[in-house]
Amino acid sequence: MLATRPTLGRMLLDARAILNDVVPISGLVRYTDEDLIQAFNSALLEVRAKRPDAFLEMGMRIDVPQFVMPDDKGMLFPLDQIFYPLCVYYIVGKSELREDEAAQEGRAGATLGKFTAGLLQVAS
Repeated sequence: MLATRPTLGRMLLDARAILNDVVPISGLVRYTDEDLIQAFNSALLEVRAKRPDAFLEMGMRIDVPQFVMPDDKGMLFPLDQIFYPLCVYYIVGKSELREDEAAQEGRAGATLGKFTAGLLQVAS
């Protein structure tokens, strides 16, 4: 069975799960869809800077796509699936940088480090 590419909405749900984003009593979220998708847009720019080969299928001379919520929630993840978890890490790390606690900053740095290490890793 072929795996289907995840949507941007699914990516935001995966990031929210790691962020433990739902406030228990109210059921509200700390990070809006717009905040998370903006972090994803930044991740795409970082991927383009460090791994331009990720955009070969789209074309190297086109602008990096930028997405908005809620219009693009159903859009398919635009890159090869190997970049999906890395982009989730980036969204989580970028979102956690907003937190004031030093512990959160350490986790944010570690998560962003996973993103960068994954991008620069050479597949064997």
